[in-house]
Amino acid sequence: MISNRKEEHIRIAENEKVESEHNFWDDIKIIHRAMPEVNFDEIDLSVDFLGKKIGAPMIISSMTGGVEVAKKINRNLAAAAEKFNIPMGVGSMRAAVEKKELADSFSVINDFNIPVRFANIGAPQLIDQAKPAFRDADIDYVMDLIHADFLIIHFNFLQEMIQPEGDRNGKGVKKRVSEIASSYPVIVKETGNGFSREDALELKDAGVRAIDVGGLGGTSFAAIEYYRALKANDEEKANSGLSFWNWGIPSPAAIKYCDVGIPVIGSGGLRTGLDLAKALMLGAVAGGFARTLLRSADDSQESIFKRVSFILRDLKIAMFLTGQTRPYGLRRVKYFVLEPLRSWMEAV
Repeated sequence: MISNRKEEHIRIAENEKVESEHNFWDDIKIIHRAMPEVNFDEIDLSVDFLGKKIGAPMIISSMTGGVEVAKKINRNLAAAAEKFNIPMGVGSMRAAVEKKELADSFSVINDFNIPVRFANIGAPQLIDQAKPAFRDADIDYVMDLIHADFLIIHFNFLQEMIQPEGDRNGKGVKKRVSEIASSYPVIVKETGNGFSREDALELKDAGVRAIDVGGLGGTSFAAIEYYRALKANDEEKANSGLSFWNWGIPSPAAIKYCDVGIPVIGSGGLRTGLDLAKALMLGAVAGGFARTLLRSADDSQESIFKRVSFILRDLKIAMFLTGQTRPYGLRRVKYFVLEPLRSWMEAV
């Protein structure tokens, strides 16, 4: 069941229209500097990320694992992470816990020298559902499996509500996150619906190391599950998928909402290095890319290398045209915000 679901997710993400109706990164307009006084060849993309030096403020976000095709995808993504010296996460590792024979679809990344690795488990699985909750031994297992530097706990409760096999209980997650964060280096991540200011403050109190906003604007998992529900002839879940297709907090606004004194990662709808530059302007320490990379990673190593190089070149061009030689200098760049994002940003 897990393998079939994960492969369905990959194929739907590659072949169907699953984006939210509006990408909010387009609502940010940057003030151009006609005289940047910068040598393009002297621009340095390297940054310090949570105490580790990386080649650029770009993250290969958690995408997949637990199915045979994911092994190829993760291998190609890991090769890119090594080549460009950038962090990488893997998809939900519940599959590796439940079926040890699927572990190599995750551990394949160990063949590469990746500067920062993220293990990944789902917040709904931290508490008892139809299946028992993750235990500390399970967390130890997934961390050791890929030699992870950080543990991502991903929040996907909307997706769970649309999934035919989704988990429906959210009571007790906050307490469990706090317990885990006292023993493991935890990063929390939303999967397309963003975090509110209230969420961010509670997560900071819980002791998480960083917040990956995963806001509205890119892939809608309500949309992905809509297609799965259609295939399963589940009219009720398909209806909910349509209703909540565009649910959530826009990614740029979520970066602002989550500015509570711990590092923020911008993700959700990032397509280009220009989008990444905008996330850094808003205060993110890095930007996470997922579906933008998926098809290339499923194609070939050469294809994913090309895609990442295009993103990083566009980031450098944005820096050049705003007079910046280091990524975090983008926080000084002037910009303005159009509707509908403007109202979201003003609601902070």
